[in-house]
Amino acid sequence: MWPTLVLCLVVVLVLMFLVSRLTSSPVRPPKPVLVASGDWEPYVGADLAGGGPVSRIVSEVLERQGYAPEVTFSTWSLAEERTDRGSVIGGFPFVASESRQQDFLLSDPLLDFDYVLFVRRDDQVAQRISEPSDLAALRVAHVAGYDYWPELEAAVADFIEYPTTAAALTALANGDVDVVPDGLKAGEAALSAPSFLGDASTVEPLPAGDNGLLGSHEALHFMLPPSDENRRFLDGFNQALAAVKATDLYADAIAALDTSSGDEGLTVQAVGDAELAVLSDASGRLVLTPSGTGVRVLEWPDEFRSGVARVPTRPVMVEVKVLDGPSQGRILLADARALVLGGSGS
Repeated sequence: MWPTLVLCLVVVLVLMFLVSRLTSSPVRPPKPVLVASGDWEPYVGADLAGGGPVSRIVSEVLERQGYAPEVTFSTWSLAEERTDRGSVIGGFPFVASESRQQDFLLSDPLLDFDYVLFVRRDDQVAQRISEPSDLAALRVAHVAGYDYWPELEAAVADFIEYPTTAAALTALANGDVDVVPDGLKAGEAALSAPSFLGDASTVEPLPAGDNGLLGSHEALHFMLPPSDENRRFLDGFNQALAAVKATDLYADAIAALDTSSGDEGLTVQAVGDAELAVLSDASGRLVLTPSGTGVRVLEWPDEFRSGVARVPTRPVMVEVKVLDGPSQGRILLADARALVLGGSGS
């Protein structure tokens, strides 16, 4: 009898232990955290879906670590300052400049990008930059909060600071500066954006080739201030990042960087049975573009504001900024009768 009672008691104790283990360890809710970033299309930005492709990557990494991240956007200088003083769990995406490697902890690369020099197509002096001395007489822009590659930093004694990429490129188009260093994709996105009123075709990146002065292949990182706790955090972050890089989410985010989104407003459509829409430049040269190309009208003719007695049968040419397609960023002329509200025109 006693052996039976002892056996029953043991079974009861084991069951009680298992139940206590199951009931005393509820699933913990994700811990809310703030993350600092800035506006740098097409990588990150308050106006981009999900905060941009890099925001989606970082958010997924943090969620896998048990956090509920909220990405806050500000200037790059403020994002770095907030990261430094620990008012956020970390900031991104930052390049691993020498000063940041000394002052911060940096994650494994989130992704890579190319730094280049943007110049005006008609600036023969800037077009021939090849040595540090070539920059001595040129006005070089600096976007606030950016750290550039060492060869450029060493070659330029005094930069001219601008608050954003768009502001720097506008100054370049207007002739106020001669060179704008920036990410290749970021610069192209700013030039083709509706908010940039210049013609993107007047500005181009210099081919870098093997010349380290003209550009640099860099990585973007998650950054946080140094501490033992943050080093442990970064180990987990890097492990989660490696796992995320093997997912479709990461592949889709990288692919999104190469996709021109256009705009949800006007598109230029082909007329009649033609498959291509027709635009023209200021000299009257015809420019073909796929039907459905997104455009933004820069100035509507008077008849669109004051009204007309009858629908015009002649072309009504309006100046437009092309938002996607092969002529992305250019300012061209379109027949207003070929403009359609919406993305497809079908």
